Amino acid sequence: MDYFNVNQQFAFGIDLSVYNGSADGKRKPDFDRIAAHQPRVEFIALRAGQSWGYRDPAFAFYLQEAKRIGLCVLPYHVVFPAESAARQMDAFLGILEGEDLNRLRLVLDMELEHGQSRRRITDTLNACLDILLEETGRYPIVYSRASWVDQYLAAVDLPELDWWLAQYYARRAYPSFTPEYPCPPRLPKGVARWLIHQTAERAPAIGGSGWYMDYNRWAGTREDRWNPRRCFARWMPNPAYVRRQKTKKPTS
Repeated sequence: MDYFNVNQQFAFGIDLSVYNGSADGKRKPDFDRIAAHQPRVEFIALRAGQSWGYRDPAFAFYLQEAKRIGLCVLPYHVVFPAESAARQMDAFLGILEGEDLNRLRLVLDMELEHGQSRRRITDTLNACLDILLEETGRYPIVYSRASWVDQYLAAVDLPELDWWLAQYYARRAYPSFTPEYPCPPRLPKGVARWLIHQTAERAPAIGGSGWYMDYNRWAGTREDRWNPRRCFARWMPNPAYVRRQKTKKPTS
């Protein structure tokens, strides 16, 4: 099966967590093989952690390797809607301590409802967004899927965001692979555009570790000369953030 006979006009990416390596942590994806893959892997999303108490044990290695091979990197953090937004975002930023946040595009993973109301989930997300805007000067991408957003979020009460939306075919039985879903994904009500489409969850693993891997497509074409090294150009910190950083007094 040719996995790359659809979506060819969209930049290709993958996303990884500790589950893309062996259970004992000894076998990990080979990033040199990822760099050599065709079509070229242009961007990579890496799970940083969950809520306030979990750090993905593979994140530090994946981040180091992804930067080494020059990928556009998107660290993502899974939000628990019943937990403190401040505590969760402190944990997320703590995982990224020492990193240049102007070189990373942060992502919030919204796919858990944990018995919470639509209002509570929306309020928790808004609080997380405000914290990251304050700390980084821009909103993160939000990962979810249209059906979940329509049920558990009030999109009209959110700021204008970049969305990473999952929509893929029903999985085939192991060990079969499932082909990519054609872009674009279905948009949630009240959302006008998508940035990334997660097109497959059981596609062939790239890099020699594990059997399956998630595939993604960026809403940009090769003809648009999409360049991962400039993937943050349209999301530079806002002027208020820049002014605030310049006027901060140095710590003694």
